[in-house]
Amino acid sequence: MTRGIKLFKIIGIRINLDFSWFVAFALFAWSLGFGYYPQSIPGLSQTAYIVMGAVSSLSIFICVLIHELAHSAVANRLGLNIKEITLFIFGGVAHLSEEPKKAMTEFKVAIAGPLASGLLALIFFGIKMLVTGMSAPDQSMIEIATHGEVSIIYPAVISTLGLLARINLLLLVFNMIPGFPLDGGRILRALWWAKSGDIKVATKVASAIGKSFALFLIFMGILDLLSGNTIQGIWLLIIGLFLQQAADASYKELENKITLEGVAVSEMMSGDVVTLTEDQILSEAIEKIFFTHHFVSFPVVKNDIAVGLLTLNDVRAIPKDDWQKTTVGEAMKRLTANMMFYPKDDAETALKRMLADGVGRYPVVDDHGRLVGIVSRRDIMKTMELKKTLS
Repeated sequence: MTRGIKLFKIIGIRINLDFSWFVAFALFAWSLGFGYYPQSIPGLSQTAYIVMGAVSSLSIFICVLIHELAHSAVANRLGLNIKEITLFIFGGVAHLSEEPKKAMTEFKVAIAGPLASGLLALIFFGIKMLVTGMSAPDQSMIEIATHGEVSIIYPAVISTLGLLARINLLLLVFNMIPGFPLDGGRILRALWWAKSGDIKVATKVASAIGKSFALFLIFMGILDLLSGNTIQGIWLLIIGLFLQQAADASYKELENKITLEGVAVSEMMSGDVVTLTEDQILSEAIEKIFFTHHFVSFPVVKNDIAVGLLTLNDVRAIPKDDWQKTTVGEAMKRLTANMMFYPKDDAETALKRMLADGVGRYPVVDDHGRLVGIVSRRDIMKTMELKKTLS
């Protein structure tokens, strides 16, 4: 989830907006502006309701951000590296660079978010009680001169405080459901892991509960659709499908980690590498290399030193009429540290990077930059499947 808009940094953590966030913001603003506020504070203009809905929608996501910042602050304090938080259609996600290595670390990070939401619920509820407990404001100060009506500010504040208290309480309860990848699922996994010492079994249990809860949401969504409650039904279906996919992905990621634990790139790489040179004509490289060897990328070398990578996308970026007058060196991407591996590098890290970059193969070089092999996503995944089958 790297697409979107980079906003700002808080306590050293970059805050991003995924494009799907705008859909969620609009839906919340619409439902509050056309549903919640007209029922809570009748008699106002639709413009006032829309403004209140938009402000409240933004406030809800600020609460979600505080929830994620709580996770991140605790994680960073415990030595885990969180540099980014992304807000998206289903809430927010803090990007962990690595999974916790101890059960209690997992527990502390997981519980921080729900505790923050619970604290926010208490704060909003407390402020609401304080405000409603005060004597009514002087109407001479809050009258709207044009209509002689009582200002909307006082009831709007009361209604919004109550809304935010309930939303944060809902965030607390929903996230504490003991199914992966929700916070409650991570807490369950941490406790099971601490008791059994087996993170794989703990993850399997938490993921199974997470998938069961996801199926329950999908079932309720279908019932809502059949009963004519279309909007709620669609939301439940989407959230259920998302949680089911996330629970599956979380367990598979752990399986990959365990399978590849202690495995170096040198054990996965191929030493027989087809290469290109910078001075080759692009049309020749396509005809003799791409069409012959059927890979989507090839390393480019100069005196045995890896200097670049030519991919099918690089070729597509060059007009076909220019292929005969363009060299491989002009079309390729120059190698950077993130586009190569060393034989001693961790195979799991290599797989994660290739999946994140959407690249199928990366060169493997020695300490002097000489090409010694190539590691591919396909080879790593085939080896993992073989290990899982044999184990």
